Amino acid sequence: MSTHTVSPHTGHGTEAADDVFAPLHGQVADAELEALRTAPVLTPIQRAALTLVSLGHTHRGAATLLGGPLHAVNNALDHADQKLESGGRTPALLHAAYRNPGYPLPLPQGTEAEQPPVLDGEERAVLDAHATGITLIQLVWSRNCRTRHLTAANKRLLAKLAAHHAVHCVRRAWELGIYTRQNCPAVPEDSPDGTSRPGPDNDGTKISCPSANPGGSPAGIDGGRAAR
Repeated sequence: MSTHTVSPHTGHGTEAADDVFAPLHGQVADAELEALRTAPVLTPIQRAALTLVSLGHTHRGAATLLGGPLHAVNNALDHADQKLESGGRTPALLHAAYRNPGYPLPLPQGTEAEQPPVLDGEERAVLDAHATGITLIQLVWSRNCRTRHLTAANKRLLAKLAAHHAVHCVRRAWELGIYTRQNCPAVPEDSPDGTSRPGPDNDGTKISCPSANPGGSPAGIDGGRAAR
């Protein structure tokens, strides 16, 4: 595999900037790939890294595909987050990018159109929380409900959207038409309890189907930038 070093700010390195999109060949529709190459929003490496994570890759997996170190992907997403003011969580960064008219929307690769699944109230609340940068713990507090109910709803959501983690969920929601630019939640400035949302802790952990951790938070709820 060809490797190249890229800057998180510009996406330029020892090879042409377009080469950062090489790992996306066969993973996204050709029309989406072309639109990503020329989009005026974010830099090439920021768009490539964000798209790879949106497809279900971890940050480390995206770094491997891009032929660079993990910190380059984390830095690229941090700088993208600062540009779009999305609050430090990768699902909210992706959602903010899709809400921007200059950023390409995700396109399905299959020849047959998928029907969006029917989400119950808890599943939709969890999806909206992922998209707006609210953690499940914060959602538990704001809804005054039991943590196990929302972790179960998150597990159902991942299954219904065939998603690997929260960022992937957001992409799938846009891909399936659950979200559109005319009908999607805005990213709030603050969390539901009135406190500022936490900043990134870029360890690249991805969210998985959660299970309860005795004496602690449910697995996958608040771990890692890619899980947010």
